[in-house]
Amino acid sequence: MDNSEGVTLGRLLLALDRTLATLVDAPRGLDLPVTSIALVDLDDVHYGLGRAGRAADLHLLLGLPDEVALDLLTGLAPHPPAAVLLKSPTARLVDAARRLGVAVIAIDPHARTERIYNLILRVLDTGPVAGESMRAGSTGDLFELAGALAQRTGGLVSIEDERSHVLAYSPAGDAADELRRLSILGREGPPRMLAWLRRWGVLDALRTSSEVISVDEHADLGLRPRRAIAIRTPGPGVGEFLGVVWLQQGREPLAADTDDALIGAASVAARVITRRRAAGTEHDDLVQRLLGVRGPVVDVDYLAGQLGLDAAASSVVVAFGMPTAVARAPESVATQVAALTLHASAFSPRSVTTIVDDRAYVIAPGAEAEAAVGWARGTVAATERQFGIRVRAVVAGPGPGLAQLPGLRGQADRVLDAAGHQHGLIDDVTTIEASRTGVLLGEIVGLLADKPDLVDPRVVALADLDARTGSAFTESLRVYLDRFGDVAAAADELHVHPNTLRHRIRRLQALTGIDLDDPAARLVVALSLRAPRQDKTSATG
Repeated sequence: MDNSEGVTLGRLLLALDRTLATLVDAPRGLDLPVTSIALVDLDDVHYGLGRAGRAADLHLLLGLPDEVALDLLTGLAPHPPAAVLLKSPTARLVDAARRLGVAVIAIDPHARTERIYNLILRVLDTGPVAGESMRAGSTGDLFELAGALAQRTGGLVSIEDERSHVLAYSPAGDAADELRRLSILGREGPPRMLAWLRRWGVLDALRTSSEVISVDEHADLGLRPRRAIAIRTPGPGVGEFLGVVWLQQGREPLAADTDDALIGAASVAARVITRRRAAGTEHDDLVQRLLGVRGPVVDVDYLAGQLGLDAAASSVVVAFGMPTAVARAPESVATQVAALTLHASAFSPRSVTTIVDDRAYVIAPGAEAEAAVGWARGTVAATERQFGIRVRAVVAGPGPGLAQLPGLRGQADRVLDAAGHQHGLIDDVTTIEASRTGVLLGEIVGLLADKPDLVDPRVVALADLDARTGSAFTESLRVYLDRFGDVAAAADELHVHPNTLRHRIRRLQALTGIDLDDPAARLVVALSLRAPRQDKTSATG
């Protein structure tokens, strides 16, 4: 992610707060500008960070062994990042970072790394402090709003969305109670605490009322007194529920006009969230129009300008295909976008992303196909590791100019739609060029599946014999043909003696009448073997 204005390292630390992050060392001070961040895990190190990742001001290290992290830092010289963030940095890494002039920020071991990444993106997205105050009716950053409300009331503020995910908060110091601390570390309300708030009727009251709600102190649960108010869409009546502004009492009593301040803060927060949602919808519309999802592209220059892209730039399209059951699950769209594009900013600084049904598309200006394949492979692996979801990716391009994007997207869709994936003919991460054979062969196999009468009956009979007797003629024949008649290589794959395989081949030819010396017969048999198992056909024949 890149922000042309950015913030200073000191302001970033202030936003993260001591609950989440602790400065270990800053050899060049805290006034360094920070405009971009790269999330780096083992897949990124293995497949390469790319130019944008290497140039990022912040590197958030995810699960890297000490030796790997040290090698990464050394490799980034002579242009090291401003800071690295990681859990439990060792003295050896801190010493190495100090010699390179890199600040080290320790992340609480219990914090969720992907949420930290998204939090830092929000901080960077705000740019320098605008100087607008809450009293002036600013609709700027939620962190600024939380800070202003905390200063006015003397309390500790956190702002959550409708699913209790923390969007922003004020600096906490040592006065934060257990609910606030766990919410910040986990980036969402901890289930045990939410259960108590639900039992007391607090959450129901917030969802159905626009009034300020008070919550008494519960020392046995580690909860200090707090107040809260729902964030609702502007307008007459009770608007749509968007989230909650929470205000925890610190070591001193809250200000006398705290309720009035909360009401005003909720109104400002509603405008910020509504504006951001509208911007996100507009962004998706622009990207989808550029990809040709919404029909023919009329004005590439206009769309590119709105997205901050160069219309003449060479670009690749990376299309991700997700299991339909996952794509249609509640809240899956936001989850898929976050998971699949988490590393995109470290790969291409101006990448843009959208999701359409069960497909996610990333446009990466200036990227090469080989680098895009490496990034896609790392993203697919990370998605499976973190969420247990196996997605597929196709890299199309690069194409000369953004006007080529609809064609590239169409090619990628054809590969994702191809039957070859079902039959193991297309790799989970591939390019248009590498998948051509698998796509065509998959379509032929699909035709055979739809019209089983086109399948060689001798192959059907052989499969039926295997099913009745437990023989292995079908598998032996498939491997033999795949190895172009190389008995030694095929026998090695089948884990049998070459003489055993020779005997099977002679025997099945005698049983079926297949002439494997005939090129046409080999082609028909090989295609028939690729078709789905013939159990149904043989059972009814």
